[in-house]
Amino acid sequence: MRTYNKLIVALVIAFGIINPVLAAFGQKDLAIYFILDAIAFLIITLLFVYLNPRGRTALNAMSAVIFAGFMVIVVIKVLEILK
Repeated sequence: MRTYNKLIVALVIAFGIINPVLAAFGQKDLAIYFILDAIAFLIITLLFVYLNPRGRTALNAMSAVIFAGFMVIVVIKVLEILK
């Protein structure tokens, strides 16, 4: 199995565990789903540093977009707390 296939399998397994567990606990806030999925994505992609340069560039771009979304949600939550 190639490295990028292992990455996809690891992400599917992680998301397949995280999302049903959150649903089982009755979590209704979509921001929590996004934050936990983003953290899992960023951690797992850090473990796969041996991708080819083209694949790594695409993965870094995706990571930047996901991290930006994560920061937007954090800022929104902090502003809700401060109001």
